[in-house]
Amino acid sequence: MMVEISAIIRAGKFDDVRDALHAIGVEFFIFYDVKGVTFTKEHKGSYRGTAIFDASSISRRKIDIVVPEVDAAEVVDCIKKAATTGVAGDGKIFVKDVKTSVRISI
Repeated sequence: MMVEISAIIRAGKFDDVRDALHAIGVEFFIFYDVKGVTFTKEHKGSYRGTAIFDASSISRRKIDIVVPEVDAAEVVDCIKKAATTGVAGDGKIFVKDVKTSVRISI
């Protein structure tokens, strides 16, 4: 069976994740820029003694990979290690079963 791994990571960690995936043999994946909204206040600095908070949107990059189920744990671990900064907001990884896939070309 195949699984789809979707990871939402910090855009700045994309190169590290891409290189780590290449190192373990992942040959193809899809990525795109996404934005999310958080309702937790994140301190962004201050101006004239007033704290500035920005909760409007957060830039992230989403990666979608389809791999055999036996390789899923290795891929998830690879993404987790490469995307970690140690600060809250590093991202999320989702793993879903793929029941059917159809090849378009012959």
